[in-house]
This record gives sequence, C-alpha cells and structure tokens, in this order.
Amino acid sequence: MTFLPIVDRELRVAARRPVTHRVRLFAAMAVIGFGFVTLASARSGAPPHQVGKTIFVLETVVAFAFCLLSGVFLTADCLSVEKREGTLGLLFLTDLRGSDVVLGKLAATSLQSVYGILAIFPMLGLPLLMGGVSRGEFARVLLALLLDLVFSLAIGLLLSALGRETRQTMAATFGILVVFAGLLPALAWLEHIYAGGGTVVGTWFLASPVGALMLAFDWSYRTSQGAEMFWTSVGILTVLSLGALVFAGLILPRAFRLEKSYSVREGRNFVSQRTRFGGGRGAVCRRLKLEKNPFYWLATRDRLVRLITWVAILFPGVLWLCFIGGGLKVGPRRHESFALSFMVAFALHAIFKAIVALEASRRLSEDNHSGALELLLATPLPPRMILRGQWLALQDHFIKPMVALLLVNATLLWLAERADDPMNVGDHERNTFRTMFVGGAVALWLDFRALSWTGMLLALRSKSHSRAVLSTLGRVMLLPWAGIFAFVIIGEIGRGLSGAAVGTFVFIWFLVGAILSLTAAAKAKRQLADDFRRLATGVNEKPLIASRSGLWLWRGQAVNPVRL
Repeated sequence: MTFLPIVDRELRVAARRPVTHRVRLFAAMAVIGFGFVTLASARSGAPPHQVGKTIFVLETVVAFAFCLLSGVFLTADCLSVEKREGTLGLLFLTDLRGSDVVLGKLAATSLQSVYGILAIFPMLGLPLLMGGVSRGEFARVLLALLLDLVFSLAIGLLLSALGRETRQTMAATFGILVVFAGLLPALAWLEHIYAGGGTVVGTWFLASPVGALMLAFDWSYRTSQGAEMFWTSVGILTVLSLGALVFAGLILPRAFRLEKSYSVREGRNFVSQRTRFGGGRGAVCRRLKLEKNPFYWLATRDRLVRLITWVAILFPGVLWLCFIGGGLKVGPRRHESFALSFMVAFALHAIFKAIVALEASRRLSEDNHSGALELLLATPLPPRMILRGQWLALQDHFIKPMVALLLVNATLLWLAERADDPMNVGDHERNTFRTMFVGGAVALWLDFRALSWTGMLLALRSKSHSRAVLSTLGRVMLLPWAGIFAFVIIGEIGRGLSGAAVGTFVFIWFLVGAILSLTAAAKAKRQLADDFRRLATGVNEKPLIASRSGLWLWRGQAVNPVRL
C-alpha cells in the first residue's frame, strides 16, 4: 500500500479542476487591484517606504480574510457530505485509516486556498523593493498567514467530521473562527477600555489568528516582549491545528457507527428534536401554514436557523452594549469605544446577511441534490407556490432578528442626536451618521431580499450548498464590501477626505448598493419564475421551438428537424 494514497489521488484530481486555477487568478487580481488603488490614492510627494508599508498592511488584511474564511467554504462540508451520501462507510471497508481520509480531504480542499495564497505572496513582496518592510517582517507575516490558513482548514475538517448537515457544520466553523479571531481581540479591547493599560496586544491575542498576524509586524515584534509573544502565539495555533486534525482522524471512523445507533432511537422524543421542530403547542399555527402553503409549512418546521441567528446576534450584541457603555462613561477612551461599537454593529449586519445567504440556499439545494424537488414537482403544487412558500419561510425566520438589528441602528442614531453629544462630532459628521444608520436600515431589507432570491436561484445552479452560499454572497455583497475597503484606503490612508466628501461618498455608496440589490433580486426572481422546472430537473438545454420558416430553434441556432 502506498503512503497516504488518498492524498496522492486527491491532489491529482484537484490540480485538474478549473476552479483551482480560477481561485488563484481571482486572488492575484484582488491584491493587484487594491495595490493599484493604494498607489493611485497616495499623497503626492509621499515617501516610497511609507507607501510600501501601506500596501503591505492592506494586502495582508485581504490575504488574512481569504485565509480565515477558507475553512468555512472549503473544508466545513467535505466530510459531512460523505455521511449524507452514505459513502463514508465504504471508505472504511478498505484498510484506510481515519488519518488517511482526513489528510486526503485536507489536500483536496486546501489546494485551492494554497494556490490562492501563493498568488498573493509576490504582491506582498513588492513593498520589499519600495522600502518600509524588512525581510524578517515579510517572512513572519507569511508564516502567520500560512498558519492561519491551516488553522481555519483544520477547524472546518473537525466540525465536518462531527456534523452531518451543511448548515450546522458551516455555521459552527464560522462561529468558532469568529470566537478566536473576533471575540478574543474584543475582550482585549474591553480590558483596555475599562481596566486601562498601556498596550492592547496582550494575553488575549496569543490564541487568536489576529494576534499572530499583528505580532508579526515590526512595530509589535521589536518591543520588549514582542518576539516571545509572537512565537508563543505561533506555538499555540500550531498545537490547536494539529489537535483538530488528530481528533478529526480519530472520530471519523466512528462517526457513521454513531449515526447508525442514533437512527435506532429515532422514534423517541429528544430535547433537541422538540427544540428544532416544536411540540404540540404550535400545532394549530402549523396547521394554518399547511393550509396556506404546503411548502411554507415544510420550510418553517425546522427552527434551528432561528436559534443559530439569535446566538450569532446576541453574543456580539453583548459586546456592542459593553462598548456603548464604555463610550458613555467620561474618560480618555470613549472615542475608541464608540468607534469599536460601530465596527461591532457592522459585524452584526455582516453576520446576519451571511446567515441569510446560508439559509436561503439550503432547502432548495438539499432537495435538489436528493431528488426530492423533482418528486415535489410531480405533484399538483406549482413552482410559484414553492417559491412563495420559501420566501414566506425566510421572512418568518429572520423578521425578528432584523428588528433587533434595526434597534441597534436606532440606538446609534439616538446617541448621535443627543443634546449632550457624547460622540463629540460636528454637523458634517452628524449628517454622515444619519445617512449611515438610516441607509443601513434600508440596505438591511434590500440586501435581505436580494440574498433570499439570489440564494434560491443559485441553490439550483450550484453543485454544492457551500458553493451556492459563496456565490450568493459574492453576487450581492462583494461590490459593497469592496467599496468600503476602497473608501478606507482613500479616506484614511490616501489623500484624505473632508466631512462633506465623506457624507457624499456614504450617500452614493448606499444608493449604488440599493440599485444593485434591487436589480439582483428582480433578476433572480424573474429567472426562477421562468426556468424553475428546468433548473430543478437539471435540464440545461432549452427545448426545440418551431419557427415560421419551418426550421427549429435550439438555443438560438437554426437546425433542420430529423423526422423518424
């Protein structure tokens, strides 16, 4: 038997996939684009080493986001899909071990991300020629990025080995990464605001991927304890990554046996089942939904998405309240607290929209791949009723969390309009805040519609649920988020913008985002209404249509019919 046979096979297969080369191309184009924007927005007469340092930091942030989210979209569903399709047990009928399967899946899924990060590295090396970045700093940042990538992929593999459904594994992977990369730094800032202290980067950052990356820069590494903290953080993340891979290899051979033992007790009432599907109290309400729209009843039976949404909102919401409290108290760090509360509020909106994309594409994607959607289309239930039921179910799941996010925007607007002015802003800044909070509330509903209809469409087009989620977020949210990043480059690091210019940019950004969301929702809704049966049945060819000239039209081409 060859050493690691699945790794050898999966690497050969993954290297031939077109998506592997597309990821490398898009990653290189992204960093080149942001580098060009940084160079174009640099102040005239700025020292080359300062511009090089700026390019290095911004492109490192882009590479870090790519590494951190790789586990969510690449490895979080690579093992759980084997469980759903029933092929996991077949792998262990051979002499393969759990470590062989885990490493094989890691090699297959990580090749895309490794190619992408390797395409980013040459652009990160450009500041070495411009100055402002030392060789040691460049090497440490590359090490931190690779380690963060391995950590994200390992967490995704572990959750994929433990879970079964795509929604659960992707949400759990994203939640754990948010805890390590977001919660730990937030706790460090809370300690800095409430307890005081000289530096923020401390003990809380040692187990965080953000900490390893921040400690890699010279401004932190060359402090009295910077080198020791950096290598400690590298060691902790290495141990966590290896531990996740080892545990996934140990638990995977027992995973399908555990699921078989659970199926024997399927008829019992478990607490988890009652939590997800409810008890007898809501029977009347569910019966009304069934009479209104059968697919609406089917899509709202599982209430797990509501629990996931509220958990994802409440924990960052508590942090947001803590930062708001730190801003209301009189002290030198109140402005930092308000700035961090804006960042947490933006993160709340981004997390909510990611969950919407996850749920909007889940039901149709799972039913399409299992064949249940074709059986459903064989019934008298028309496609418009299916789409209407899915849309009503999404509103039922997310309307209350949306109200909670609107309360966050209303609270920030109230603080900006208070007479005592706790934020200490001028008239231009106050107008900008009004545009941000009111426009954010409008954009929340418009993005919800766009993500819902686009997710339903891409659920029928994509080969997997994870790819449908990524494509949905890319179509609806990529341009707005890229616009925010470009605004940070131009406004904060480039030439600088006045208060009136910032307000104008924010208004234009919301206006363009609203137009894009309305267009995406209308286009997806029209395509679903016209081609739902063709997309659901997997027929990608348009039917033959007779024309007046006696020829037949097939995908816009005239062909002579063949008579049998």
